[in-house]
Amino acid sequence: MHKIKNIEKAAERIRKAVANNERIILYGDSDLDGISSVVILEEAIKSLGGKIDVAFFPDRENDGYGINLRALEMLKDRVPALFITLDLGIGNIEEVEAANKMGFEVIIIDHHETLFGVPKAAIIVDPKQTDDGYPFKGLANVGVTFNLCMEILGNNISKILKTVSMNWQP
Repeated sequence: MHKIKNIEKAAERIRKAVANNERIILYGDSDLDGISSVVILEEAIKSLGGKIDVAFFPDRENDGYGINLRALEMLKDRVPALFITLDLGIGNIEEVEAANKMGFEVIIIDHHETLFGVPKAAIIVDPKQTDDGYPFKGLANVGVTFNLCMEILGNNISKILKTVSMNWQP
């Protein structure tokens, strides 16, 4: 079965961050796809015994789309940290470079096209990368994130889903 390029690397790096009690920042788009992606990944990380230092959603009206320098300035006191973007980041070449210089380790989880090159993130998981052999390119980001969570949790995913669904309240 084909897997999305770098999904195993991203899962391993996240498991390592949890095991080493590293700071983890989730930086998600403020739409339904981004918010759902953050929630799902946060639950997977919690199920491993990890915690999220910050879940951050930029304000599109004031900050535009994607990673922005103002948000990075607000978060820079949390360096070193694993900085995971969800439903954004693939188009943020300069901002990822700024995050790298600040000392963040960036993982991009996205589903958008790579139009103007690829940022220099530590790991990129995006089925629309030109050299990704994953057969279905039409996943929403929450689908990419769910695939990542399946990779992170392995055989434990069914136990986690059962626990989450039993505890869910509308």
